[in-house]
Amino acid sequence: MGLARGIERRLERLVDGLAARLFRGRIHPVELGALLVREADLAIWETPGGWGVPNVYNVVMGGEPVDAEVLETVAQELAAFVEETTLERGWRLEGPARATVRVDSARRPSDVAISTGVEKGPQPVWARLRPVAGPEGSLEVAINRAVLGRGSSSDVQVANEDVSRTHAVLWREAGSAWVGDLESSNGTFLNGERVHGPTPVVEGDLLTLGRTEFVIGRP
Repeated sequence: MGLARGIERRLERLVDGLAARLFRGRIHPVELGALLVREADLAIWETPGGWGVPNVYNVVMGGEPVDAEVLETVAQELAAFVEETTLERGWRLEGPARATVRVDSARRPSDVAISTGVEKGPQPVWARLRPVAGPEGSLEVAINRAVLGRGSSSDVQVANEDVSRTHAVLWREAGSAWVGDLESSNGTFLNGERVHGPTPVVEGDLLTLGRTEFVIGRP
C-alpha cells in the first residue's frame, strides 16, 4: 500500500465502529480530510527552510449531537492525518498537530466549517546529528524542514564559525529524508559530494556543513 493510500485508509476507518456515529448522514471522512488539506494549502507560507502549514485545525459539523468520546476519537485521528500528510508533502509544522471537532445542531448535516491556527510546541525527535570530532554531544532534529545553522533562529544550532547562520535544511517527504543547502558560504556536502539541490539522506551518511562533520543517525 502506497503512503498516500495508507493515509487515506486512516480516515476510512472512522466510518467503522464508534466514530461512525459522527459521519452518519454527514460528510465522508475522506472528504473531510480533503477539506483539511485544502485549508492547509490556503494557509501555507514560506519559511527559511521551505513551506509551512498550520498545525491546529478546528472542525465544526452540522447535525445531531454525538457523545464527547466520539468527537475525541475523531479529533485524534484527524490530528494523526495532518501529521502524516505533512510528512508526505514535506511541509513544516511549528508544533504537534492538534484537532478539535464540535457539532453545531443549528447547521445542516452537510455543513462543515474549518478554521486553522499555529501553536508552537515540542515535537518528537526523528534524527540525530552525531559530531565526527569534538566533545559535543549529538544534535537533535525534531521539527520537519529543520534549518541547520549558526544563527540563534536556526532550529538546530551548530556553533562553528565555518557554518552559516542559515546553512542547510533537513526534512522528510514522501517516505524519505532529504537535505538541501541554503546558499551557505562554505557549502553543504553529503558523503563528500557537494549538495546542489534536494538530496536524499539515510542513516549513516556523512553530512558536512562547511568543515563541520556529522553522521546522520536515528533518535
